[in-house]
Amino acid sequence: MIKESNPSGVFKGIHEIQVEERELPNLTDDSVILKVEATGICGTDLHIYHEALVPAGSVLGHEFCGELIAVGKAVENLKVGDRVVVNPMYNGIGLGLAAGGFAKQVKVDQAVLGKNILKISDNITSDKGALLEPLTVGLAAINKTHLTASDNVLVSGCGTIGLVTIAALKSKGVENIIATDISEKRLELAKTLGAKFTFNPSKDGDLKDFIVSQYGEVNALDYSGKLPNLTAVFECTGVSALFTQCLELLAPDGKMTVLAIYSKETTLNPNLVVYKRLNVQGSLFYTDEDFAEAIDLVESGKVDVTPIITHRFPLDELPKAFEVQADSNQSVKVVVNCN
Repeated sequence: MIKESNPSGVFKGIHEIQVEERELPNLTDDSVILKVEATGICGTDLHIYHEALVPAGSVLGHEFCGELIAVGKAVENLKVGDRVVVNPMYNGIGLGLAAGGFAKQVKVDQAVLGKNILKISDNITSDKGALLEPLTVGLAAINKTHLTASDNVLVSGCGTIGLVTIAALKSKGVENIIATDISEKRLELAKTLGAKFTFNPSKDGDLKDFIVSQYGEVNALDYSGKLPNLTAVFECTGVSALFTQCLELLAPDGKMTVLAIYSKETTLNPNLVVYKRLNVQGSLFYTDEDFAEAIDLVESGKVDVTPIITHRFPLDELPKAFEVQADSNQSVKVVVNCN
């Protein structure tokens, strides 16, 4: 029998998430318990929502921050009252392995400061705290791409990950950034966060011509004559045809980092990679150093990605929050206030 309640967002099946009363978590020697402040709905959450990628009964939510309300006796350098953000990669929190942040309270097992728990100061608001994890995703992709300030960059897709990637690129001193999307609202946000140019393929003509007009051309005699002087791409759409398009647009020796998850397979000509000597890599996870860097960027005020938040919902309206997040015509980023 449940004596006290812990309302939690439980995945029930495709297109079904409900708020259910769960038992409050029990503290163990190596764990901490957070009172959750805010949790973002991630693109991964939407894939789970649409495709049932985790077991039914899982409590979702892996982009969250909160305040410690209990600390196990074996946990070092953390205390009740600390504000923290959680790195879910260690415990699989909110990803089907451990109960996540769509709840009043969350338990983090084997809590280690600097690993799965990172402190944040009071000048990081709840909204900013909830966006630290996706910012880290974009930052990690940039760090492994090894750009210079002189790179000519395309960010393909201006959902949450594309937008935070733009903000992180700008913080690294990259100036030449083209953002593409079919949503004018998202393109305006891209400008706000640091994109120098924006392109809407539904109305602005040919993307190759646009890139050439901004970045110029380079010779590629061993491939197909001239190509846009596009040296780096971050593919964030999850649209298979755009994956191939990005490969085609890159200049020789160009770098393509893929952050999206794709629901459909695609075919491509591998000679695109070979003849142009392209460096193509995926980016999904991040390091402890990436997460710490993201916190520093937000703490210092160098990066603020809160403009991407278009909707806020209380926890008891989580089903509606997911419906709104799933509609890209009306939302960019939805944040759930959990307490």
